[in-house]
Amino acid sequence: MTENQTPNQDYPTPSELGQQPGAGAAFDSQEGSFDIMRYLQILYIHKWKFLIIALLVTIIALIYALNQPKFYVAEYEVFYNESVKNFAIESNVPVIKSEFDKTFWLSTMKSDEMARLTLRNSGLPYTTAIIKRMFKVEMVDKKEQTNPVYKVTVTSKNNDIMPTLIKAYVQALNDILLKNQVNNSEKLVTFLARQLSENNVKLSEIDQKMIVDGAANPAMMRDIKKLASDLEAFRTDLLNTQINLSSAMASKQRTEQELKNLDGTIVNESAFSEPLKVQLMNLQVDLARALTKNKESHPAIKGIRDNIAQINGMLRDSIQQKLEIKSLVQNPLKAQLMSKLMELQITEISLQTRVLSLQRVISEFEGKMMPDTTDENQQQQLRNRELVFMTINLLNSKLIEAQSAAQGSLSRFVMIDEPEVPMASANKSMLMFLLMGLMAGLFLAAAAVFILDLLDNRIMLVSDYEKFYSMPMLGTLIHKRNPESYYEEHNTSGLSYKRMNELGEIIVNVKQAIKDPDKKLFSVCSPVRKEGKSTISLQLAIALADKGLNVLLVDMDMFIPKLTAKMGMNNAAGLVNFVRGECMLEDILRTTETAKLTFTGVGNTANRNDFQYDDPNFARFTKAVKKKFDIVIFDTPAVLYIPDIVTFLDLMDGVMIVARLMHTTRKSLDKLIRMFGPDKFKIIGTIINDLKLNIINRHTDYYHYGYEYGYNENGNKVKKHKKIGTEHSRVA
Repeated sequence: MTENQTPNQDYPTPSELGQQPGAGAAFDSQEGSFDIMRYLQILYIHKWKFLIIALLVTIIALIYALNQPKFYVAEYEVFYNESVKNFAIESNVPVIKSEFDKTFWLSTMKSDEMARLTLRNSGLPYTTAIIKRMFKVEMVDKKEQTNPVYKVTVTSKNNDIMPTLIKAYVQALNDILLKNQVNNSEKLVTFLARQLSENNVKLSEIDQKMIVDGAANPAMMRDIKKLASDLEAFRTDLLNTQINLSSAMASKQRTEQELKNLDGTIVNESAFSEPLKVQLMNLQVDLARALTKNKESHPAIKGIRDNIAQINGMLRDSIQQKLEIKSLVQNPLKAQLMSKLMELQITEISLQTRVLSLQRVISEFEGKMMPDTTDENQQQQLRNRELVFMTINLLNSKLIEAQSAAQGSLSRFVMIDEPEVPMASANKSMLMFLLMGLMAGLFLAAAAVFILDLLDNRIMLVSDYEKFYSMPMLGTLIHKRNPESYYEEHNTSGLSYKRMNELGEIIVNVKQAIKDPDKKLFSVCSPVRKEGKSTISLQLAIALADKGLNVLLVDMDMFIPKLTAKMGMNNAAGLVNFVRGECMLEDILRTTETAKLTFTGVGNTANRNDFQYDDPNFARFTKAVKKKFDIVIFDTPAVLYIPDIVTFLDLMDGVMIVARLMHTTRKSLDKLIRMFGPDKFKIIGTIINDLKLNIINRHTDYYHYGYEYGYNENGNKVKKHKKIGTEHSRVA
C-alpha cells in the first residue's frame, strides 16, 4: 500500500460516481469534449474491422460505378423573343401585359403537357414520364435582358437523339405559346369586331341623320336612303375583307417562319405561276358574272378589274425568277410550304386590292352623301362623324394586329446558341468513384468503430480504467505472444532482474503493503476467467522471492488448477488434503526451483470441487502459513463464478484485482467491487494486464522508456536502453 493510501479508504464504482458503465470513453460527457488520442488508439485496436468496412464500401462503390450506364448531357439556353405584346382578358376587356410571366413559363417548361408535346414532336419510342425526366429547366436572369433566359439541360443514354430532342422541345414550347396566343387573340378579335360593329352602327346613324337633315324632297330621300344602304353594305364588306386580309398576312408570316426553320428555300416556277393563272381565270369568270348585273362603274366591277391588273403585273414582272429554285424531290415538306406560301401571297394581294377598292368606293359614296353646308349643326355632326371614323380606323389596325398574333405567332421562344452533340459521357470517372467510395468507406468505418466503442463495455485502455475507477493502479504488464514465456524458470541473475523489472511497480506497491508485519496474506483475483491472474500470481511470487522474501504461492482454483498442473503436482497432496485432515502442513509445502519460493497445490483428493472456503481447517491453514512465511499469495478462482469465495476473502489482509485490457468489462469489475461490501478497503489496487504497445500509444502518458541490465562476454553488467512500454501508475 502506498504512502498516500489510508487503511480504510473506500473506492466507489462508476455507478456510484454517477457515470454510465455502458458509455464509451472516447467522448467525455463530463467535459463535453472528444478525446482524439483515445479514439485513435481504439481505431488502431479495431484496425482490421476498420479496414474491412472501408474496403467493403469501396468495392461496393466500384461495383455501382461499373453497373452505371453511360449518359450524355447537353445544355442550351432558350430566350423569349417578343415581337408583339402579350395580353390577357380582364372583365371582358383586353389588357396588355407589362411584364413577361416568367414563373408561369418556368412551370410550363417542367409540366407533363410540355413532355407530351415533346414526345409527339420527336416521334421517339419513349413515354411522357421518361421524356420529363430527361429535361431539367432553370431560370438564368441576365441583367442585359428584359426577359429571362431559361437554361435547359438534356440527359440521355443515347447522344444521337440529342438534336431531335432539343428541336422537339423548342417546337413544343412554341406550340404551347401559339395555343395561348391564339386563344387570347381570338378573344381580342371578338372584342374588337364587336367594337367595330358598334362604331359602324354609330357612323351609319350619323350619316343618315346628316342625309335626312339635308334632303329637300321625298324622291331625293329615297335616293339617299338607297345610297346609305349601299354604303352600309360596303362598310360591312370592308370590315370582313380587312379581317380576312389580316388572317392571310399572319398565316403568310407563320409559313415564312416555318420555311426559315428548314434548310434553304425551295421554290418551283410552276408552284408560283400556276396558282396565279388559276386565280386569274377565276377573276375573269367573276368579272363576266358581275357585268351581267352591274354597269362598268360599279365598285365591285372596278375591284375585280384592279385584281386582274395586279395579277397580270405579277406574271409580267416574273417575281418567281427572284426566288431560289431547288429540287423539290429533296424535301417534299418544303414544296408543300412553298405552295402554301404562294397561295397566301396571292390571297393577300387580292384582299389588299379589294380593301383599296372598297375604301375608294366608300369614299366616293361618302362624298356624294356629305352635304356642303355651313350650318353649325351640320358641322358638329361632321366632327362627330370624324371622331367615330378615327375610332373605326384605330380598331381596324388593332384588329389586324390581333389577327396577326392569332395566326402568325410573331413572338417565339428561340435558342440562343445551337448546342453541340456531346461525344463524351457525363459519368464520373472511375477514379472519382474510387475516391468517393474510399472517402465514404473511411468515414463509415470510423463511424462504425466509434459506435462499437460506445456500445462496448470492456476496459480497452489504461486511461479507461483511470477515468472510471479511483482505485490505485499497481502497474501494468505488457502483452506477450507466447504465454509459455511467463513460466520460464532460470536462475541467472540477469533474467531474474529482468523479471523483476517487468513487475517493477507492482513489486514496489506490494512491498509497501507488507511493511505492516501483520499483513502477509494476499489474494490475486479477477471478475471472470482468462484474465491472467494465475500467470501474474506466479510472476509476482517469483519476483518477490528474487527480492529475498520467503514466499508461499497457493493454488486456490479447485476447478481449473493451472498452477498445480504447471508445477507438475497434480498427484501430490495439497490444500484440500490438509483441510480434510489427510496430511500435515509440511506435507503440502513444496519447494520449487526458485529459491525461497514454496508452492502448495490444490491436492489429489477426489471431489475437491466441494471445498468449503469457510472451513475451520482452512482458517487454521492461513494462520499457520502467516507465521511461517513473509508473504503468502493465493491464486483465487474467478470471483463472479464462485460467489462463496467472498468468505475466503475475509481472511485476506489484501486483495489485488487483475483486469485484462480488451477482456474485462466494467460491468463485471463493478460487480466484483460491490461484492466486497464494507471490505473494499482491503483492495490494495489493480494490475492492468495484456497492454499492447503500438505506434499511437507511444505518444500518450502510458508509454515511456525503461532500462534493463544485460551481460557482456566478460560477465559484466551493461546498461541497455529499451522501450518497455508503460510503467505508469496513479496511486490514490
